[in-house]
Amino acid sequence: MDSSVYPNKDFVAASKKWVSIYCNKESEHGSKKVGLDKELCAIIAGITCDEHTKNFAELSGKFFKGTIMNPTHIWCDPDGNEIGRQVGAMPTKGLVEKMGEALKKVGPGLGGDEYAYMNDKIAEGQKASEENKPKDAIAAWTAVTKMSKNPGAKNVVARAQAGLDKLNEYGKDQVAKAKDLATGGDVEGARKLLKEIYSGYKGLDCAKDAEKEIANLPKPK
Repeated sequence: MDSSVYPNKDFVAASKKWVSIYCNKESEHGSKKVGLDKELCAIIAGITCDEHTKNFAELSGKFFKGTIMNPTHIWCDPDGNEIGRQVGAMPTKGLVEKMGEALKKVGPGLGGDEYAYMNDKIAEGQKASEENKPKDAIAAWTAVTKMSKNPGAKNVVARAQAGLDKLNEYGKDQVAKAKDLATGGDVEGARKLLKEIYSGYKGLDCAKDAEKEIANLPKPK
């Protein structure tokens, strides 16, 4: 199946609706050089032998007890719970049909292109946050959370939401700091800080809080 089914265009198209993890404890098949300084598995494109042997070591105990029949295909929901299993080799058509049956159990799923897009956006948001560009971070992470209706996106959406929650928490802390400034008599300092939060964190609750506090400040003379 490594050389006939997995490279088949029909299997490749169907697999884009899944996050596939290839597990194989064997490495005797060796590697092949790709480019100037990269070596990948000789039978499975895109991964190294170290990666698929590590996958086998980490996952075999979760899904198998005793003898492991090779090949075995296992399908899981987004939380990693098994929803289907096929033991033994199959032609491409049969395997694609099995994948379709499993897909019906988990809903529309998350395609490979969508998964890559969401991960790129999460990385983009993280970079923007580290560079103190909250507007860009919020835009990137919000693009991910908008896909929350897809059950297959749950875990990826949670990562983006965690980033937004962290920004919101920081924004709320700054609003509290601004209120302390106003109480201490530094109204203009409070106004400046609140405006920064309002303009830089739009879309988050902290921006709404900042807007309310700005309205409560004495009008500038």
